[in-house]
Amino acid sequence: MKVFRGFPGISGRAAFTLIELLVVIAIIAILAALLLPALSAAKQRATTAACLNAEKQLALAWIMYADENSDLLVNLSTYMTDASGNTTTSASPWGVPWRTDIYNSQQSPLPNLATSDGWKAGIEQGYKKPRPDMDGPLYRYAPNADIVHCPGDKRYQLSYPANATPKTGGPYCWDSFSGSTFLNGEQRTGNLSAYNLKKRTAITRPSDKFIWVEGADMRGENIGSWDLDDYGTRALGFKDAQWGDSPAAFHVTSADFNFCDGHAESHKWLDPTTIAFANDTTQNKDAGGSAKENANNHANPDCAWVASHYPGNQNP
Repeated sequence: MKVFRGFPGISGRAAFTLIELLVVIAIIAILAALLLPALSAAKQRATTAACLNAEKQLALAWIMYADENSDLLVNLSTYMTDASGNTTTSASPWGVPWRTDIYNSQQSPLPNLATSDGWKAGIEQGYKKPRPDMDGPLYRYAPNADIVHCPGDKRYQLSYPANATPKTGGPYCWDSFSGSTFLNGEQRTGNLSAYNLKKRTAITRPSDKFIWVEGADMRGENIGSWDLDDYGTRALGFKDAQWGDSPAAFHVTSADFNFCDGHAESHKWLDPTTIAFANDTTQNKDAGGSAKENANNHANPDCAWVASHYPGNQNP
């Protein structure tokens, strides 16, 4: 009987030494360090592309709504009432909000606010059909409630205060976009009402003026419209503009915008105080605080850029 003595040309050898194992581990660690930034950048590009697609759908729905409603702009607030407390109805001159918020308990039936899933369902309900007798005005043109969420917006991973009274989602949040206040938004009365536009044909330079902003409201959703505390002066290059509501930085150092001609684009923030304000998770940060003050205590180039593209009669 023949005895198997191994394969020809292959001799037995000892296992890896400790030094060899450490060298292999070090090489793997170096390769991982080189690859992870590339993978992170690829993931970021993927969320940006998905977000831009959602914003483009919203922009096209916004255009189609105006086309079928005698050029009237859709209501870009989230409130069922105007500044005088008048309740919104389908027959109101400003129309039904593009998305009705939950924060002010305006929906019917009111969703289950005890869980984050219930809050998310309520945000989507506010876009689709906030009340049994009221349809979301954009849902027929863009019938996908997921487009209110940017995949780069990670606020849905934050804690949900189930025992909070009154009920608020914040800092948990699902919706990512907030409308410009002067495009038939909140500012219909008061000293800024002269800036407000009602018709799409009243918008000058539509390819240069945005509709929705990625907002980082920390009260559970982006409530109302998105505005600035000071819209700046065109003659000064808008360097005197001041943040009001918080911008977002859902794409690390960038935010996405859609524009009145229907296109969407990404914009990179240049000032670190802008990014710090965007990433601040303080619930009432839009009302004030160190992050907002730091972003406003100098001529912030990011705020100037936003003001230069903010639609309304203040920026013809």
